[in-house]
Amino acid sequence: MMKIDANQTRFDVRVGLGARSYDIVIEAGIMSRAGVLMKPLLHRPFVVVITDRNVAGPHLPPLLAGLKAAGIDHHTITLPAGEATKSYARVQSLCEQILALGIDRSTTLIALGGGVIGDLAGFVAAILLRGIDFIQIPTTLLSQVDSAVGGKTGINSAHGKNLIGAFHQPRLVLADVASLETLPDREMRAGFAEVIKYGAINNRAFFDWLAENATALLNGDRGLLCRAVAFCCDAKAAIVSADETEHGQRALLNLGHTFAHALEREAGYGDALLHGEAVAIGLAMAFELSTKMGLTDGPEQRDALIALLRTSGLPVNLPDQGFSDWDADRLIAHMSKDKKVQAGRATFILARSVGAAFITRDVPPDLLRETVQAAVSGTLR
Repeated sequence: MMKIDANQTRFDVRVGLGARSYDIVIEAGIMSRAGVLMKPLLHRPFVVVITDRNVAGPHLPPLLAGLKAAGIDHHTITLPAGEATKSYARVQSLCEQILALGIDRSTTLIALGGGVIGDLAGFVAAILLRGIDFIQIPTTLLSQVDSAVGGKTGINSAHGKNLIGAFHQPRLVLADVASLETLPDREMRAGFAEVIKYGAINNRAFFDWLAENATALLNGDRGLLCRAVAFCCDAKAAIVSADETEHGQRALLNLGHTFAHALEREAGYGDALLHGEAVAIGLAMAFELSTKMGLTDGPEQRDALIALLRTSGLPVNLPDQGFSDWDADRLIAHMSKDKKVQAGRATFILARSVGAAFITRDVPPDLLRETVQAAVSGTLR
């Protein structure tokens, strides 16, 4: 794990991409100073802030006050909250609204919100005028540790999640862990699934640290949250710097996601199953499949992963209500349309142990179906 002074309250992580390198700044209470931090990166002191109705109430006023204090003019566009906002129709409407402001390539977009706003605003920034700058200010745990970092942007299709998009790196990421205090408990726990993922990929020490501190983290301990977000961002920055456009090891960051995206598609991208909840089930499925395939040295690795998910209040099976009639073969068919499919074969991230994930396309169909069926029927251990 990255070395951190016990008294450290601010963390700066660098994403090294040559001329497109940028910083991730993690601190509690940073929102009101966002204007000062971003101003040196702006081509001119004008930004367009994209947010949603849930985020605007608690977080837009301190951000706008900070922009005003830094002498930055702004225009704000507030969108409906929820995964359904990541749509063709919303992209078209948002582009037309922004173009009507008379922007040029010196304009910077600000994505203030969770993963939906970050993905959508980033994609719009990528395509407006063939690419303008944007800054991520993530306000959920999931977006702070994952979606706001690395330059993946996009929207959903009827064929699957995030199938339309672009790699477009932000100029800056500002993660204010104080903003997490406004999250509903369910969303906080859902975001924690992505935190667990980083330990499960390649850092057993971080995984064990999470197991020791899960309760305090989920109760909002600011110091621990700063450390957890910094660990995750540092891990992702290292992978993104080495494989920006996911031709190799960056795919490891999708541990659990091939399963999760299939679940989300079947659920209709709504509140019935949050992304982080789908990821938690996907993580459990990945370790179950790894165990069935004999990749681990026994069930202990799977059991450790599932124990932490359950301690964190996360699901490892699909809920009984509304999901029990799902068809395993249909879910597997969704996986065949995942954006990581190559030559007709789905990409899976499996594990030899907690902290030792790897990429494969060699998965026995019968064991895959058994694993999916177990999650559907609620019998994953």
